[in-house]
Amino acid sequence: MSRWGRLRCGIIARFLALFCVAAFTPRAKVQSQEVMIRGTGQMVPVCKLTDLDSNVSFFSADTDFIVAFNLHNISESPCVPQPSVAFPQFDQEQVREARPFGLCTDCEDRLPNGQYRVHDPVVLNPGEIGHQTYRWKTVAPAETVKCLHLRALFTPVLVVAPTLFKQVCSEIAVSRTYAGAFVPPAPKDEPHTDEAQRSELFVLSSRKPRYYQDEMFTLHVGLVNSVAGSPSSEECPTLFLRERSPDGATRFDEVPPSGFKTCRSFSLGADRNADWQSGFEVDSGVRSRWTGIGEHNFELFQPVHSSRDDRIQFVRSNKLTVQIDDPALIPRKWQGKVKGVGVDVTLDKDAYQLGEDVPLHIAIENFDAPVPIYAIDPVWDPYPAIGIEVRDAAGRLLPENERSSNEMLWMGHGRGPVAYPAGNVVTIERTLAGQGWLPNRPAVYTVVVTWCPLDGTHFEPGPGLPRKDDIKTYATVQAAATFRIVGEPSPASHWEP
Repeated sequence: MSRWGRLRCGIIARFLALFCVAAFTPRAKVQSQEVMIRGTGQMVPVCKLTDLDSNVSFFSADTDFIVAFNLHNISESPCVPQPSVAFPQFDQEQVREARPFGLCTDCEDRLPNGQYRVHDPVVLNPGEIGHQTYRWKTVAPAETVKCLHLRALFTPVLVVAPTLFKQVCSEIAVSRTYAGAFVPPAPKDEPHTDEAQRSELFVLSSRKPRYYQDEMFTLHVGLVNSVAGSPSSEECPTLFLRERSPDGATRFDEVPPSGFKTCRSFSLGADRNADWQSGFEVDSGVRSRWTGIGEHNFELFQPVHSSRDDRIQFVRSNKLTVQIDDPALIPRKWQGKVKGVGVDVTLDKDAYQLGEDVPLHIAIENFDAPVPIYAIDPVWDPYPAIGIEVRDAAGRLLPENERSSNEMLWMGHGRGPVAYPAGNVVTIERTLAGQGWLPNRPAVYTVVVTWCPLDGTHFEPGPGLPRKDDIKTYATVQAAATFRIVGEPSPASHWEP
């Protein structure tokens, strides 16, 4: 065992009081059911999330603001859209001082006595579109009514667009589902322009067409035609990213650009001189807004306001598809295997451009250890659970002045070690830049990954921390992978068309 391996295991055994905050992506659940159509006796299944491609639009009409959802049946069978279960999220500071507005379901179609009309459910055949709207007043009916700012709307599409929403001064009227696409109100002297007919103004791309689950990545934004100029001159662009997951769940999120030179906020490690001509990055939302194995679809929007009726239209990017694969299916060499436990690190390739990040596809497993194996959860506690270091060709540990770092501050979750049953592969996605070990000059390097599982024989499992005397390192296992840094830094080193 190397001196660093012994030191690392000692740190892991003592570093058990941690804290972490996890972000979860809401996912609507639809139970399998059917609806009977009156008059025909026909039973039609309720639409599942995967059956519908849901899109959102925003409109102003006098003192009303409308959020409309077009629901496109992309399946091969008829289905009935299920009534949306939704709720608004208001600005928390305002909610402390004023009662938040609620929802008024199907208010626009009630009888004078307050009862609901009976309607046959809308059946969407393959390729057909239905729509649903959310509408509220933007002007207070009286001085006693306090309008509120809306931050998010949980609907068929999770919409997090605080800069697009107009203030809410009434209950939110939720319509039933209607057949056909939503037709927005338009002034008599100005015909409606379908935003879908607008040409793509910028290009959305990713460094790779395929990533592994939980592998961090950003999306690159560039102009379709650099001669045409930027969509909004040099101002910090307001952008929105639509993401549709394999299970059909869809989000529409406001996303700040990373490194755009006129924006106040910058992401760690981003180029601070980026503009429309050079291109820039936006957060993909992986591990924070969405997850799931399969095809994820992305589309980027920038709002454009008309001068007359304040309808919100968008210029947009191409539709980008990124495949997310299961890292458990990566062929592993398991060169680091001791006493029935092992660790592996796999790279995408052997050579990287200078400045290009190096993804680390790590796996740990209890194969057949004769004692109970416990360890700090490496998914939420990557620093104390998994040791990562880089050495040069002579075996020298890379000093800080020879590496660039996007290292994140990570405090952990504060829970005790968890059990690792035999036969379960645990995959961990990291990058050298994210861990603070990306070399900043061309050469040959070796990344070394160390895992120090604990012998669980002498402590009781539970949510609390074990006593210090009960903590005993079971084994130290290491795996290594060699790679080369070549060339000079350039934008092309980060983004491969």
